[in-house]
Formats: sequence, C-alpha cells, structure tokens
Amino acid sequence: MKKGIIVVILTLLFVNCSLFAQKADEYKINQLNEKGQKCGLWIKPTTFYLYEEYYKDGVLSGLFRKINYKGQLLTLGEYCKGKRCGTWYYFIKDEHLTMIFKDFAKNTYSITHRDGTRYVPDYKFYFISYYPNGNIESEGLLLWSEGEEPESDLSREYGKWKYYDKEGHLKETKVF
Repeated sequence: MKKGIIVVILTLLFVNCSLFAQKADEYKINQLNEKGQKCGLWIKPTTFYLYEEYYKDGVLSGLFRKINYKGQLLTLGEYCKGKRCGTWYYFIKDEHLTMIFKDFAKNTYSITHRDGTRYVPDYKFYFISYYPNGNIESEGLLLWSEGEEPESDLSREYGKWKYYDKEGHLKETKVF
C-alpha cells in the first residue's frame, strides 16, 4: 500500500514538473504579438538599472519593477492601460521604504507659477515619505504632468500637508 502511494505521488510530481517545464519554455521575455506590439514581460537593462515591465497589446499593463545591478528593489508599482495605478513603493539602496504613492487620478486643480500664470498638471496622487526608522516624515497630495516622473522635483504639493518629527509626532501642517 505504501509503495502504491509513493508511486502515485512521484507520478503526480513528474507530471506537474513536466507541465511546468513546458510552460517555462513557452514563457519568453521581450516578445511581440502578431501585430508587432509588445506583450508579456519586457526586461530593459540600462547603465544603472534593470526595468521589468508587463505589456498587453503594446500598452504598459501590470507589474513594474526597477532594480539596481546589485539586485536591490528600488521601485515596485503597477500600470493599468498605460497609466500608473494602485500603490507604488520606493526604496532606497539599503532596501528601506522611503516613499509611497497611491490613489492616482486625473487632476483638476490648478497651480499658479511665480510669474502669475496658471496651469493644471495632468495627474494627482497621495504621497507619503518615511524616515529610515519607518515613521512617516510627510504626507499630502502631489500634482504632476505627463512626461515628468512623479518623484521628480517638478511635482508640486497641493492642499494640506503634514510634517512629522522622527518619533512620529506631528510638528507642522502647511497648505499649498
């Protein structure tokens, strides 16, 4: 009886391993569909980073990861139909969480430049930054436009922002 169970278990393991091996052979990176559009996992190496992105019919859709060449995760997020969605996590080189972006949406708020002209950035999201000890450093709404990276200096604070000390106590609130 024990030999029969062992044979069944070994057979199931062999079948599962064979199926997995076939799936792995079919799963390739940097592929184009029949229309010549990116599809599936794309891995793009640059001088300093490795980007992993998923595409559906040529449009960014799915998990996004930015990794340095030491193998450390720097950014983890998701694209929905070419736009950032969900929650994005940013890590510093020693793999501590440094920022979170969430609640991405189309923006309707306008900003006034120093010269008095007004413009409406394309997007908004909720931003949280963290101290190395894990406590929140600041949080509030950020606005940014297409073609810029949300984490760049071109993003603008908007509305009520909260700033905390390293122990996590609220030390200041500003309105932008």
